[in-house]
Amino acid sequence: QHLVNILSSIIMSDSLVESSYHFGSRKQMSLLSIKAKHSFLDFFPTYLKLGVVTSPKYLTGEVFIRLCNKRGASEDDILSLLHALPRSSYELDEVLYTLERVEMTRGALFLHKVGVTMSIDRDGVSEKCQHHFNRSIDCYLKDKDGDFKKGVFAYARKECSGSNVSMLRNVVLQRLPELVNLDAVHTAHLVGEIFVEQIDVILSSLEGIESGRVEYSFLHAIISGDLGKVDTVAAQELSANLTTNHHHSYLLLMTKFQPDAVYQYLSTNRNYRLNDALKLCQERRITDASAYLLERMGDVSGALKLMLETLDTQMLTLKGILQHSGLPNTHSRKSSHAVDPKSSVHYNEKAEKEMSRIKQILSAVLDLCERNKNDHLALDNERGPLLWFHVLDRLVNAKSLLRSKDSSERTSLAISTVLSELLLMTMQRMISNVSLFELMHKITRDHAGSDLGEFREMLVSMLKTYSSELDVCSSAVDVMYYDIRHMSYEKKRLKVRGSFVLECPKHISSNSFLDVGPAGSCEVTSHIYVHRNNQTSSTNKQTSAQSAASLLQHRRRSARHHGHRNRRGGKNINLMTASEHQLSSTDDEILGVRQVGGLSDAQHLGGLF
Repeated sequence: QHLVNILSSIIMSDSLVESSYHFGSRKQMSLLSIKAKHSFLDFFPTYLKLGVVTSPKYLTGEVFIRLCNKRGASEDDILSLLHALPRSSYELDEVLYTLERVEMTRGALFLHKVGVTMSIDRDGVSEKCQHHFNRSIDCYLKDKDGDFKKGVFAYARKECSGSNVSMLRNVVLQRLPELVNLDAVHTAHLVGEIFVEQIDVILSSLEGIESGRVEYSFLHAIISGDLGKVDTVAAQELSANLTTNHHHSYLLLMTKFQPDAVYQYLSTNRNYRLNDALKLCQERRITDASAYLLERMGDVSGALKLMLETLDTQMLTLKGILQHSGLPNTHSRKSSHAVDPKSSVHYNEKAEKEMSRIKQILSAVLDLCERNKNDHLALDNERGPLLWFHVLDRLVNAKSLLRSKDSSERTSLAISTVLSELLLMTMQRMISNVSLFELMHKITRDHAGSDLGEFREMLVSMLKTYSSELDVCSSAVDVMYYDIRHMSYEKKRLKVRGSFVLECPKHISSNSFLDVGPAGSCEVTSHIYVHRNNQTSSTNKQTSAQSAASLLQHRRRSARHHGHRNRRGGKNINLMTASEHQLSSTDDEILGVRQVGGLSDAQHLGGLF
């Protein structure tokens, strides 16, 4: 420390080069003096980080100036030094000015956070605290790392969660548009935890910023369910505080910024005014959403008609795009390879976008048919899926609608490919809602005189699918029968091991042995006494063994008298094996103790096991 003080007093002195010095020019000596200062300021921070030396504030300020302006300056070196130095070793405002001048945002962020901590609990410094907090948000937003930028939400949540922080919350409310542009979901999460009761004021403040884009992004984060993936509690609280007017504002902004998502929103939500929503969708000419709202109001036929008319219009638009897109001729003499029709459809970006719109409209039409499949069953005084067949007829007839003399062969082929895709999409949805018989009957009856080439591949595919489903169902039935048979065999195996018992005593302990007589009577003969080594007493074993032997002898005597009876004789049916017949009636072999459980009636009389 003493050496550092001496060096700093000599090297950092302004009068290092005196006017009376005669060795060398004054310019050379000034350059050497600057070089010495830089060398000293370069090695001095190393010892400051270690904490082995201290320095006055003016010298620490010179160190930061050198670190910020030297070649290869690193913000990591500045941050490590700031973390090592005590707060009393530098002037906060001077170091901040040095760092912000060279845009060292993370070092400036550290100092602004220190400034907030120092002034947040002190009286009369609220403006200074607000300044440091506001500049801290600036430092986060100016950082080049996207993940680091999002740390502003955790910092704002931490600083605004305590008491006496209303001034900081006002700063956050003023910076909300910038936070929404950074990440709308995290902004909504922040609002849900701190400003949930001020949601109406917040939405009013966001209204009109960037033509409503900021308000829409904020509302979309709440209503779309994205916030629920981060914090379900905050999402529920914010959703509960949204009114019908807020939902209408969201719908209005959606028709402006994301019209393709209006149908999905209307079909999954009910927090809007039906008449106002229909009027808005009709004004913006959002067909699928308008048709859905007409359906909700009971006009299913009008909704289907509107959708099919729009589908025809979109198909004509696609035809015009294909005609003017300059598609390559599929039968060009210069090319020896045929061009795939599907690749021709997607050759033009406009055609691809239009095709996507057509599929979206058709998907909405099929949704309508599926929702109302049980409400429109009359077809020419017959029962049948009317709505589905309306769509099918319109797609089949669209080929003649789109045919024209001016169309080239490649355009006709491309249109035919588009129609095949739409028909396949329709019939795949019809499979689960219309019986195969009705579908085949419809096609062969109404379109018998036309070329069924469009249907051939789809019908073959459907028949193969049905065949596969039948195979799966048949295999499932076989497995079920196998399981039933296996269960029956297992049940029979258990029942033939039992003894014929007419009636058991009502109160039997789990450790009792039963003596079954020849007539099926059952008596409790003894109880199992278990020693500590879990072995049954020899007395009970001997008694039970004798009872079992007596019962077996009685059964064998009966078997010799009735062994030649017909098996259909009923009660005295004999299922004894050949080895059992060979045993004599005086056989004294002890077969052990049998404990009779709660089985149903045995299926035989006279069998052993």
